[in-house]
Amino acid sequence: MHRSETITLQKLKSTISRNGMLPFFNHQNIDCVLEVMKILKRCECDVFEFTHQRDARGIRMFAWLADRAKELGITMGAGTILDASQANRYIRVGAQFIASPFLHEDVAQACHDNDVLWIPGCTTLADVQQATAWGATAVMIIPGNILGPDFVKQVVTIHPELMCIPSGGVTVAKNNIGSWFDAGALCVRLGDALFTREDVAVKDWGKIESNVFHAFQGVKQLKSSILRTKSISI
Repeated sequence: MHRSETITLQKLKSTISRNGMLPFFNHQNIDCVLEVMKILKRCECDVFEFTHQRDARGIRMFAWLADRAKELGITMGAGTILDASQANRYIRVGAQFIASPFLHEDVAQACHDNDVLWIPGCTTLADVQQATAWGATAVMIIPGNILGPDFVKQVVTIHPELMCIPSGGVTVAKNNIGSWFDAGALCVRLGDALFTREDVAVKDWGKIESNVFHAFQGVKQLKSSILRTKSISI
């Protein structure tokens, strides 16, 4: 995939916000990852994060999967990126966004230079402030189960222009997801909650597809309900 095919940052942010769910997954078996991507597309979720695996196969897998993502109409990014070297390698083979668990100015610069969305992990308001100073327009709130929705409310109050994506400890339970959207999150990042190790181990794709479908439908309904409520209150 050539960089000239990269979608605009605004369109990408709109896609992530519209989906309301950022699924992430990684597996040593490339066919398993492709099956997950096909499930996501059948469930009408068209954004996906392939988390970096710490061996040479990761980049090769991503490059092949990026071509499959294009065929499926899925926007695909790379996650758990730790430095600019990794970021640049994934960007060269088609990553449309880069997610990092920590703040790294060199990763921010690599994304900026390539017009690619950077989503850094933030655990404090100081982290959020630094991320915005380095040009971030979307941040991961991690660990979500420790910081909680009240932290998202604080971030949104101070930086209403930011896209907040809670991650870690986020479940598909209606009250859990609802609390994040009510706090102002535009998206939730989900991994094991969608693709449990047990289901993946036995390749129970039917059960996984059911999980993804119900989670995605629940997310859309919750977001719609919360937006209607806020509109009425205004």
